[in-house]
Amino acid sequence: MLSKTDKNATLFIVVALGLFFIGGLLTTVLPPLLDKSWSKPFENNDPSKGPTGKLVQYTPLQQKGYEIYIREGCKYCHTQQTRTLLSDVTSKGAGSGWKGVDAPVSTPDEFVYDYRQTFGTKRTGPDLSRVGGKYNRQWHKAHFNNPRDLVPGSIMPPFPWIANNPDELDALVAYLQTRGRAKNWRPDNDYEQ
Repeated sequence: MLSKTDKNATLFIVVALGLFFIGGLLTTVLPPLLDKSWSKPFENNDPSKGPTGKLVQYTPLQQKGYEIYIREGCKYCHTQQTRTLLSDVTSKGAGSGWKGVDAPVSTPDEFVYDYRQTFGTKRTGPDLSRVGGKYNRQWHKAHFNNPRDLVPGSIMPPFPWIANNPDELDALVAYLQTRGRAKNWRPDNDYEQ
């Protein structure tokens, strides 16, 4: 049967597309149908047993902040994934680490409740996957009002309509505070609220 595909381009294309779709079904559609644990809350502190962390649904305030993050296009300049690269996990430079503690690599459980992909497209600004707890509300308000007041040389534009709207600011800060918090990776638990 497959030797006929050497001489018949139409048959080759049909067989190739058929195998492609079967592969797609086996790798993307079937796993969540067979393994119902993908959408169930869990807590795991042992990396040998799979993804670590605690799966927690967004509160209504955090969900509103997530929607503001998407609406304002933050993902076009900020990523939300700590890759396996040393420059991503380290606490030095632009890495996601904090106060001498290297950040854990991102795992699929961190994105379960993100109904739109927020990994980001490129890193014009810093990665935000572990920003939760690094800065308090006052810092975020000043940063959204004029980023260069806190980070000289920043090319981030000001967002005064967020900084001056307490409801939107609280929602966006609540969402940003979730980033990386489920991992509980900072040994001193020195998280800002």
